[in-house]
Amino acid sequence: MAQRLDALHRMSGALTHDFNNLLGVILSANERLAEELPEGSEQRKLALIALEAAERGAELLRRALTLAQGQAPDSDTIDAAEALATVRGLARQAITPDVRLEVREPNQAIACAGDRVGLEMALLNLCLNAGHATPAGGRVVVQAHRVQVGRSDHLGLTAGAYAAFSVRDTGCGMSPETLTRATDPLFTTKATGTGLGLSSVADFARSAGGALSLWSRPGQGTTATLYLPLLDAAPDAVAA
Repeated sequence: MAQRLDALHRMSGALTHDFNNLLGVILSANERLAEELPEGSEQRKLALIALEAAERGAELLRRALTLAQGQAPDSDTIDAAEALATVRGLARQAITPDVRLEVREPNQAIACAGDRVGLEMALLNLCLNAGHATPAGGRVVVQAHRVQVGRSDHLGLTAGAYAAFSVRDTGCGMSPETLTRATDPLFTTKATGTGLGLSSVADFARSAGGALSLWSRPGQGTTATLYLPLLDAAPDAVAA
């Protein structure tokens, strides 16, 4: 068993290295493309978005390789407003134009400790799910605020202050049966898909000392809320 795990680690390391090389080519090509396109043009904006996505992918690969090698990932100071700004740029290109995306800036400073790229990818994952479930003319709303948990609750959160990142859609919603299995690994209702999206988001939240909450009703949309511990327990945090 130990030999198989060691072989798996070596193989994943080699694949990560090769994929990182491919991302390097994408990064280089998009940098040159952005430099040659006119300032302020729509094409240059798209090239810069692709460049940012590739940079996030390279960073995500480095974090994955760190975990595969049994090392703890670096902990960042995450600014909620900056994270939401990044997600806005990436999600807008991935969600169809007939679905309105609203990313609302926090009305107060929100900072938490953790994997910044991991949070951005988790929120992007939730946005893509929301976009897929929302028909034309629908809406996806992303926002963050402070909450105060006074005691341990059903999510497994301990008492304290948290940053709550929510992604709400006006889509088709989920049945109670689907909702209970939504975060199960490999479970999916899509014709194509791995079923690892919500599972990976839930795993990320737990590893950061937080939790993922899902609310949904058929025909009433879905709200996914990602809780991460705040760096400061501000007294103006509101009750969850």
